[in-house]
Amino acid sequence: MQLFHYTDINAVKAILENEKLWLTDVRYLNDSEEMHNGITVLIDYIKHQIKEFPDRHELFIRAAEYVESGLIGKANYGLENRPVFICSFSQASDLLSQWRAYGSYAIEFTSEAIPHSLSACVYDDFEKLSQASSVALSSLMTMCSSMLANDGYLDSDGYDAFSGLVELVATFKHHSFSEEHEVRVIVGHDVEPEVEDGLEVKFRPRGNMLIPYVELSAPSKSIRAIHVGPMANQELAFTSLKSFVTKLNLDRFVEDNNYLHEIEVFKSSIPFRTP
Repeated sequence: MQLFHYTDINAVKAILENEKLWLTDVRYLNDSEEMHNGITVLIDYIKHQIKEFPDRHELFIRAAEYVESGLIGKANYGLENRPVFICSFSQASDLLSQWRAYGSYAIEFTSEAIPHSLSACVYDDFEKLSQASSVALSSLMTMCSSMLANDGYLDSDGYDAFSGLVELVATFKHHSFSEEHEVRVIVGHDVEPEVEDGLEVKFRPRGNMLIPYVELSAPSKSIRAIHVGPMANQELAFTSLKSFVTKLNLDRFVEDNNYLHEIEVFKSSIPFRTP
């Protein structure tokens, strides 16, 4: 499967040269409601379970309360507690709304060559409820058993169950974004806030703000092509990028004679329209 990471030229250059992906703190993504949609769906389901089955073990209720407070925390708590970090890809190539929202370039990846777990976003409300119901009850029962065996505290199995719920809600998005057909790399959801997680948080400027992010490897062999979007002077942008990529391919071949991978460069077919 081919995936497209829409971005600007600075990110293209950095990713190609450093072979790293930048995963952004979820609170700083374009959608101000990130995580909240999924959290709402899941918490509503959990409250439904408690209402319909009030005689469950008291630790089930405590597990449900832990999930509710923990999920709200994942969306809102500070950097010191390690929020969720996300890198987004689209299954849609040459999509005008993506060019407009994220930048004039798209890096085309081959999904099978990306060395990280990928999660497809869910936009349909019925499918969200279906996934929430199939995962949440099982996770709550695991957390309940974990608390029962550990004097009311979660062990690794219990925390893994909670982490799975965080990853699930991180894939739920509002239906208005459905044309993006987004696929995500998600990290941080499986990290216990009180434990050192090994994630080195860095910062990059955007406007008048510093954006927290972490890096993951993105080997050049996972990149098939770079697409130049609709823009003024597209031909010049294509020419300079083509020269840069050709030089990069050659340099890597000189460093390693076994390096035969070539990254191609293409132009968007969408005509450019001035504002």
